[in-house]
Amino acid sequence: MATSPDLAAAYEDLTEARPAYAKAQAYYDGDVDEIYASDAVARILAKSNLDEIDELNFARIPVRAVLNRLHVTSVSTGDDVADEAIADLVTLNQLDQELPGLLEKACSLGDAYMMVWPNLDAGGQIVSVGMTVHSPTTVRVIYDEEHPLQVRLAVKSWCVGAGEHETVRADLYYPPRTGPGGESVSRVERYVWAKGKRAQGRKGWQPYSGDGQPAVITHPYGFPFHHFRTARPYGRPEHYGAYGAQALINKLVVSHAAVIDYESLPQKYGLIDPAVDQPGQQADFDPDYPEDTNATPEEADNLSQLSSDPGEFWQLQGYRSVGQFEAANPSVFMDPLDRYVKAMSQVTETPFHLFDSTGDQMSGASRREANAPLIARVDHLQHAFGPVAEDAFEHALALLGFDDVTVQVRWQPPQQIDDAEGWATVDAKVAAGVPRRQALIETGRDPEQVDGWLAKLDDDAELARRVELLTGLGNAIQALGTGVQLGAITDTQAGQLLDAVLGATVSLNELEPGT
Repeated sequence: MATSPDLAAAYEDLTEARPAYAKAQAYYDGDVDEIYASDAVARILAKSNLDEIDELNFARIPVRAVLNRLHVTSVSTGDDVADEAIADLVTLNQLDQELPGLLEKACSLGDAYMMVWPNLDAGGQIVSVGMTVHSPTTVRVIYDEEHPLQVRLAVKSWCVGAGEHETVRADLYYPPRTGPGGESVSRVERYVWAKGKRAQGRKGWQPYSGDGQPAVITHPYGFPFHHFRTARPYGRPEHYGAYGAQALINKLVVSHAAVIDYESLPQKYGLIDPAVDQPGQQADFDPDYPEDTNATPEEADNLSQLSSDPGEFWQLQGYRSVGQFEAANPSVFMDPLDRYVKAMSQVTETPFHLFDSTGDQMSGASRREANAPLIARVDHLQHAFGPVAEDAFEHALALLGFDDVTVQVRWQPPQQIDDAEGWATVDAKVAAGVPRRQALIETGRDPEQVDGWLAKLDDDAELARRVELLTGLGNAIQALGTGVQLGAITDTQAGQLLDAVLGATVSLNELEPGT
């Protein structure tokens, strides 16, 4: 088998994208190198290990803000047998843990892939289906340039071994094509590149069949990779706009850490009296020895009597007065830091109260308005990820023999109304003629949950009574919170009162337990 012309281009595309993914991961993890104004500054900070200080990582917040509202609540088909198969797939592939990890990769890197591939027995029969998560640093789907919605192929590459035994594997996966008999046939081309000493005499990619399977495999299992992406054709990390602000925040934090020692232990100095005849050399460098011109105080053979360490006293002979150097004002660092955090909130469209929760308490309406751009992003991601997840499960079910099944992925609503103002608005909508089902769905409740509620209500009056009750409870909670802030009641007392009210309400069948 000659080397495929697709391999070089696909592998180059994969490797060229890796630095951007590595950068996104570094900013998400808070593992970014600081930017220094000069090499001298870098050496000074390294001297005190300040270059190793952990970052104050705000750039993670825009990603977590999305992920905290991006939860799959159910995956179902409406068919009991198929739904049982989905439950088995979830258990077998640990999707309770893997699926949130996939969403985290997609949001923090911009892309992630789920691979759907059958597990075969010795006779080649499908016994189960694997659904595994892959990073965009190892897998990349290549789209047709002329028809951007069509997949040309996918490349998957990884390293095996290390040192002189290191090899690079690369597999090309092609989408289905119609075979001679009208059947759907896909293929996989497998390659290897030996990089270590054993590679002498071997140049470039070679067909791989070292595991006993052929270098080219044809199969009827379809295209295995399902691309989760925040944008098209390739995604953009949710915290991409935070990179610049986070780099400056890192610089401010490290620089302020360097100043703290000088605030605790200021440097002191003594001023020379020029009227006093002083024996001995007073200058830090001797003008009679020009070879010292290029020397620096940090060099081992140039011992200076003036140390830049905290708490040091610059003692010069014959001084007439003493004083101390003032350290930089902390506001020089903290004021810009606050401004950069606000800038990060603005450029990533993440509510500022998620960066700083110590400000004034917001009303429910104000919080919903502030959260609107974030909720819009979550809604966009649900619409982007949902169909891909549905296709992946339908693919897995098809491999297990379930034909013509439609999978529906349901998401937790990104925002729910629980405050008094919100429920008062619901009450007003119903009174104005808005259908009660629609009014309740607009509070962020799942339609099935709303239908369950409405099935237990006899008439609109019952709904109005319950909405009024929820409004009253919201007002009570708000009033208790105000009382705690004013010091008229403690947190414990407020909690006890609220528990007593809720308990009495449940016992009177005014509110169903668990709602």
